[in-house]
Amino acid sequence: MSDLYPYLGALLVLGTMAATWAARLGHASRHQAPTATVFTAHEPGTRWLACHATRCAHMTTRHRPTADGAWTCTGCGTTTGGEA
Repeated sequence: MSDLYPYLGALLVLGTMAATWAARLGHASRHQAPTATVFTAHEPGTRWLACHATRCAHMTTRHRPTADGAWTCTGCGTTTGGEA
């Protein structure tokens, strides 16, 4: 009987591999439709300007106009330009 232990162990390993392969193959065959990309309209009057604040990493972000002619960054809230 002790001569069969290596063969039974190999059979157990192969059976586990086959079950795992079948489960993964079954999971991969389920196709899910990709989600649609949602586009949003920007606020009227906003402009893409460079924000030189460290928080925005000096990248170009959207800015809202203020009443005095300045621009407020939508990313960090820093106001630049206008009459001081």
